[in-house]
Amino acid sequence: MDLNNLKKKLDSIRWWEPRAERILIVDNEVRMAQEMVKLLEHEGYSVEVVPDGRQAIDSIEARPPDLILSDITIRYINGFHLCRMMKGDPATSHIPVVLITGLTRPEDRIKGIQAGANDIIAKPFDPLELKTRIRSALNLKSLNAQLENIDEIVLAFSRAVEARDPYTRGHSERVGKFGIKFAAALDLDQSYQQILYKGAILHDIGKIGVSDTILLKQGRLTSDEYREIQAHPDIGVKICAPLKSSQSLLNIVAYHHERMDGKGYPYRLLGHEIPLEARIIAICDTFDALTSTRPYRNALVTDNACQILEKEMITHFDEDLLPVFLEIARLGELQEVIDDERKLRPVTDAEVPKEFITAFDFFLKDTA
Repeated sequence: MDLNNLKKKLDSIRWWEPRAERILIVDNEVRMAQEMVKLLEHEGYSVEVVPDGRQAIDSIEARPPDLILSDITIRYINGFHLCRMMKGDPATSHIPVVLITGLTRPEDRIKGIQAGANDIIAKPFDPLELKTRIRSALNLKSLNAQLENIDEIVLAFSRAVEARDPYTRGHSERVGKFGIKFAAALDLDQSYQQILYKGAILHDIGKIGVSDTILLKQGRLTSDEYREIQAHPDIGVKICAPLKSSQSLLNIVAYHHERMDGKGYPYRLLGHEIPLEARIIAICDTFDALTSTRPYRNALVTDNACQILEKEMITHFDEDLLPVFLEIARLGELQEVIDDERKLRPVTDAEVPKEFITAFDFFLKDTA
C-alpha cells in the first residue's frame, strides 16, 4: 500500500467514536435473557447472548467482553465454574463477572464469592438495581485498568531514566529480583516480595531530575554534584506519591540511601528508624552495583562483593539482615540474575580497585 492510499485508509477511520461497552449474557432462559438485552441495549451497551457455558467460552476467546452476566444453572459449565475459569486466567481475570441466580440459599452466595464473582444478583431482578450494579462493576474495571496503565507508564519512565546510561540499564529490575529472593530467604510473604520488587523498580526514578552531566560523569563527583545526586530520593517520592503508591513502596524510594550509622541521605535516619523494606533494598542495590560493569571498572565476582558488604555491615547495613543475604549470595542463589547481566555485557573479573575499597565509595559512584 502506497503512502497516499495509507493516508486515505487512516483518514477513513473515525477515531473519535467511543466503543460501546460489550456485555456477554450467559442464560438459557429466553424470556429473561431478552428482557436483559432490551434493558441493556437501551443503556447503550452492546449485548450478546449465549445459552450455555461452552458457547460462553468460545465467545470470550473470540471477542473478550467488558463484563459477563451469567446465570449459575447453565449447561455444560455452570456459572460458578465459568467464573473460576475467568478469574484463574490472567488473560480474562480483569473481566467483571456478575452472577444472576434464582438460588436463594446463603451457601450459594458464598460459593459465588469464593469463585471470584464481582457481584451476585437475585432473580427476578429489579431493572434499576441491575443497571446500577453493572455500571458499578464496569467503573471498577475501568479504574483498575487506569491503575495498571499508570504502573506501565511509571515502569517505562523508570527504564527511561536507566537508558540515559547504558551501564546502568536493567539495574532496577535486577535489584528487584534480588529483593524477591532475599525476602523469600527472610520468610516474608509473596505480597511483601512484590512490594520490594515494585519499590526496586522505582527506587531511582528521582534521577530523572538529575542532569546527564552528573549521571554520566566517570570521575569523582564534586561536593555540589553530590548534593544534586542526594536529592533524587526526594524527587522520586514527589513523583510517586500522587500515584497513591503504598507507604512501603514510598519508603523504598525515599530511604534506600539511608545508613545504619545515620550518615546516609537525604534524611539521616539512624538504625531501625529506616523502614525494613528500605534496609533490604539498600543491600540489594549495593550488591548489584558491585557485581555490575561500569566504565571505570569491571564487575566484581560474588565473593569479592560479599567481602565489601561485610566490611560495611555495622555502618551501612542491618547486621541482622546482611548475613542472610550473604548466605544466599554465596550459595549461588543470586547467580542467575547476575549472569543475565553479564550475557549482555561480558566482562573479566577484576580485583577491588583501591579507589573503591569501601561500600561507601560505591555509593558515591554507583548507587548515588
